[in-house]
Amino acid sequence: MAGFEENPFAGDSENPFADPSVASVTNNASKGLEDFNPFADANTAQPTGAKPKTTPAVQPPPPPPPTAPPPSSSQPAVLPTREEPPPYVIEEEAENLRKRQEDLERKAAELQRKEQELQRMQFGGYRENNFPPLPKKCPCRPCFFQDISIDIPIDYQKTCRMVYIRWQVYSFTMFFNFLAAFAMLVKGAEPIHDGQTFGISILYLVANVPFSFLGWYRPCYNALKNDSSFSYVIFFLIYFLHIALNIFYTLGIPGGGTCGFINATQVVHNSVPVGAMMFTTGVLLLVGVIVDIFLLMKVHRIYRMAGASFEKAQGEFASGMASNPHVQSAATSVAAAGVRSAMTNQK
Repeated sequence: MAGFEENPFAGDSENPFADPSVASVTNNASKGLEDFNPFADANTAQPTGAKPKTTPAVQPPPPPPPTAPPPSSSQPAVLPTREEPPPYVIEEEAENLRKRQEDLERKAAELQRKEQELQRMQFGGYRENNFPPLPKKCPCRPCFFQDISIDIPIDYQKTCRMVYIRWQVYSFTMFFNFLAAFAMLVKGAEPIHDGQTFGISILYLVANVPFSFLGWYRPCYNALKNDSSFSYVIFFLIYFLHIALNIFYTLGIPGGGTCGFINATQVVHNSVPVGAMMFTTGVLLLVGVIVDIFLLMKVHRIYRMAGASFEKAQGEFASGMASNPHVQSAATSVAAAGVRSAMTNQK
């Protein structure tokens, strides 16, 4: 038993904890356990001899942008000042307002004039003629009253305006034909018929413009205005003749008075500008023939829709002749002369 009572670690050489390296570790461990405080901050309470842990610095979020404080009830809200427009902008606006005011005044005057004309028509008053629009200082006075918006029914106003525009373009075509013939005379590009085309072009300008107005535009105006079968028949007859003459004008026979395609082809070799003017005249005449055919078909369609006929035209002609004061006076004179001659024979 004595052997068991001996301390196996009595000798320093045999004691494992007597090693200096082991003793230092055990001493540091015991010191760390004594200094450890579980309630201390995790960053400060670290075991002795251990390296402190470094945490990366966290950037704070950027501050929010400053917002304008809501307007209080005690302080009034300050509105931003508006820059004044430049002076030229103000002048343009004033000019536009002035033009609009003038347009409104002109339209108001036109409406007042139309109301007066309608009142005169209702009460059978006299309507002052307004066509052709001559200046007040002119000694001649207008011969016709023309107002499509008053006289013509709404359904036919577009057609009547188209016929009126066609008459205006036809008048311009006759004037341009006169200019082309005059240019051809000045350039001497017509050696065979010297001056003949120019002379006849003056006749066409002086005669065709008023005759076309009286011959086919005015009958069309009266037909659409009064739904007159007689005016429709007159329009169709004269308009057919008008189309046939325009086809002849388009050809441009040398010495025929018009600058059409035939004489334009002969003249263009002598003078290119004069030939170009003559070709332009031929194109205007040709396009006019096409438009004339279209308008003739359009007016004929209205003629059929209105129920007009040749028999009604004959009846209107007879009643018009009977109600005409000149015809009545002539018939009275003829009847009185017949009675006197009969009484003289009896004696």
